[in-house]
Amino acid sequence: MTITQNNQYRRAEEIVRKIHGVLGRYEGFRTLHADGRLYRGAFQALPQARSFTRAAHLNGDILPVTVRFSKGGGDPFAPFNSTIGMATRFYLPDGRVTNLVALSQKLFIARSIEQFLALVTAGQPLTPGGPPNLAGVQAALAGHPNSAAVFQMRATAPDPVSFAHTAFHAVHVFRYLNEIDAPTHVRCHWSPVAGERGQPPKTLADQGAGVLFDEFEARLRSGPVDFDLVLEIAEPGDPLDDATALWPDDRRRVTIGRLRLTAPTTEVEIGDPVMNHDPTMLVDGIEATDDPILQIRRGVYELSAALRSGGWRAGQAQGANTDEFHGAPEA
Repeated sequence: MTITQNNQYRRAEEIVRKIHGVLGRYEGFRTLHADGRLYRGAFQALPQARSFTRAAHLNGDILPVTVRFSKGGGDPFAPFNSTIGMATRFYLPDGRVTNLVALSQKLFIARSIEQFLALVTAGQPLTPGGPPNLAGVQAALAGHPNSAAVFQMRATAPDPVSFAHTAFHAVHVFRYLNEIDAPTHVRCHWSPVAGERGQPPKTLADQGAGVLFDEFEARLRSGPVDFDLVLEIAEPGDPLDDATALWPDDRRRVTIGRLRLTAPTTEVEIGDPVMNHDPTMLVDGIEATDDPILQIRRGVYELSAALRSGGWRAGQAQGANTDEFHGAPEA
């Protein structure tokens, strides 16, 4: 299937509505990864990054960054589980930004828009406002073995002990282009310099809703936290458009930069009250692949951001007078 620009908005409203149906809607919060906190720091690419991409944030300059760490799910008041997120924003000298969105899980739960909708449709509550229909999801997974494998992997994944000891993975493939337009298909990973550590699944279920944020902020008071940006390099035949499929373990990995986080920050301090971490907000030298889940994210993120922030209605435009159109002359 050929993906076009218009696909970025295909069925976005239905997707957001059905996610809210399963996970609930919490006014003022994101549809997914509802609870998160922001941190600031800096990033510098290594010289080897230029072998793969001419992207402005990977040219070796030291750039300011912010990172939003978050818990998975749509309930901002729930405890943490094994899925946490890391949304990194790079601030370019010319005023633009670009994002890299990653999870503690290596894969997404669906390979297509239709498959994702089948799963969230199956999970709709049997009664209005009721709990998710988990039996319905289990029944649906019988017809989607790739999704079932991801659900199983997530169910057995360890709980994190700290953001600083968690590896994060961009589940989608991107096409990197260097100065001579030579393409390299990559998956991006953040590797914690302090090393990976975890704890048994469900350990966090009985702990406070902010436990990992509090631990990380206490850690930052003792010093910075570093992550390495690592590229996993595709070989011929590796799937480039399937966010439910791993590549073989022997794929080449190259470290191309280091991120250092130093302190908490806020949307007010940053000057962006919305902070929409759309992973398709890219720059020259990095392109989206024909992964339909990646392609739909722009429309879903934009709608979710408008719903939680009020969109244009929260600004001066809410005073616009639409009555001026009511007396328009007939054609």
